[in-house]
Amino acid sequence: MQVLVTGGAGFVGSNIVDALAARGDDVVALDDLSTGDRGNLAPRIPLRVASVADRSSLENAVKGEAFDAIVHCASKTKVVESMEQPDLYRAVIVDGTRHVVQLAERLRVRMLVNISTGGAMYGETPVCASERTPARPDSNYGRFKLEAESIVAASTVPSITLRLANAYGLRQRRDLEGGVIAIFLGCWQRREPLTIFGDGTAERDYVHVDDIATAVLSSLEGTWRGVYNVGTGVATSVNELVRVMTEVLGPPAAIHRAPARPVETRRSCVDASKAAREGLWQPATALRAGLERLGRGP
Repeated sequence: MQVLVTGGAGFVGSNIVDALAARGDDVVALDDLSTGDRGNLAPRIPLRVASVADRSSLENAVKGEAFDAIVHCASKTKVVESMEQPDLYRAVIVDGTRHVVQLAERLRVRMLVNISTGGAMYGETPVCASERTPARPDSNYGRFKLEAESIVAASTVPSITLRLANAYGLRQRRDLEGGVIAIFLGCWQRREPLTIFGDGTAERDYVHVDDIATAVLSSLEGTWRGVYNVGTGVATSVNELVRVMTEVLGPPAAIHRAPARPVETRRSCVDASKAAREGLWQPATALRAGLERLGRGP
């Protein structure tokens, strides 16, 4: 299968590229390298440098090429930043998805896999949210992702949207562009203090990037359509995360407390039982096992 992965030099995208290449697919990565890195890709993987927000740039980057499928990972992903830079986030997430859909329709691909968010889609989730839970995004990031989902759903090509819980794993950036696990791991390795915002009771559902890649591969192989959650159904607090990381890595240098940040959800958890029930996917990596794997490095 010939597959184009947008955002393919980023954290999630590059792991999907690896999984596709490992099973023998011909993969092309497309990335604007604003947060992605060519070093995330094996030397033999072709990289097209372009932004999905620029339709002509996107089309020119793959001119003359044919693909059986597109996996659309390209996105901006920061909740707080989305409130500060709404025009940028709309251009990349909404306009970018529209341009990818137009490309998919022109190429008549057999499948378009859209990577969306579960963590920012449902708002507060006292009970882990299923796909039937009304979407209540409280940030521009989540709202734009919801709009992008509707663009994908209206496409004339077969499509599936995967709403991811909080992803973690190999190649996630360890600066402030990364997720909390990657940021904490970077602090651990540099022997710098951890910063916990608020009282540490905020909870997230952490899903390993290898499991996400498995969900994508499965999506390309079957006839599933519509929206599916990809998560573990387990909400872990920041305090609990630090406790488990301490067991795996040893004590951190120190812990600093800071005021809670605005716009951030207190509890985010997704119910992925639909994917399991319908034979699409189910999680295979428990948090501790994933942290142990991550602590060992590549």
